[in-house]
Amino acid sequence: MLGHTAPDVKTISGQKRDATHFYSVPRTSDRPAYRVLFDTHPGLVDPATLSPPQAAFVAGYIAHLLLDERWLVHVFQPCFLRDWGPRAERMFLHNVLRTWVDARDQHRLDKSVSHLLQEAEPECWLPFVDDRMLRRWRDWLAEQLAPGYRMETAAVLAPRVGVPAEEMTSVAGSPAQMEHRVFRHISRSALQAFRDTSQRQCVRLVNWYIETSVPGRPSRSGTDWSVRLRAREEVR
Repeated sequence: MLGHTAPDVKTISGQKRDATHFYSVPRTSDRPAYRVLFDTHPGLVDPATLSPPQAAFVAGYIAHLLLDERWLVHVFQPCFLRDWGPRAERMFLHNVLRTWVDARDQHRLDKSVSHLLQEAEPECWLPFVDDRMLRRWRDWLAEQLAPGYRMETAAVLAPRVGVPAEEMTSVAGSPAQMEHRVFRHISRSALQAFRDTSQRQCVRLVNWYIETSVPGRPSRSGTDWSVRLRAREEVR
């Protein structure tokens, strides 16, 4: 959980997006972000050389990067960059959708997730984010996921589009407004299809990453990992 959310630590660390996500918006390269991460920080490539908690953290981290890129390509660009209205309205509704998704997903989480998240103890897990920032991020997220609390997605996103957070949560919390203003641009079925496909791809990526930590599997070294990854992608 901590790894899967950690790229967004920039919210509190003040880092630029490409410093934690390894791609920029708009895109300047079609190279997958997780491959840029491993090229930039080869010490994270082989989970067999990491502690089990750090390996689990990195597995979650690369899944986040993949999911973010898929959202950009399959949701944001085709549904909210098209010229169907003023840009300010399109950016607002895109962030309304993100708020709605977070709220729905929070209800799907086990109530114990907040307590479990607090057990994560970063120890030099990322060479580009200080452990103190990861702990602050962990504690802030754990508080939001505690029973009786809500995700602060709107509070984070609303200032970026120049509206009060209450305006964003009002639309996200209204089924009628969501149908009329958001789901006319991306249907619920299309959103569900995106989620299903993305989940399968994230699982595949995590399985690829952790398989070398299985006893008897050869470890990755140097640039060998990228050659083998390309081979696996070609087989798929």
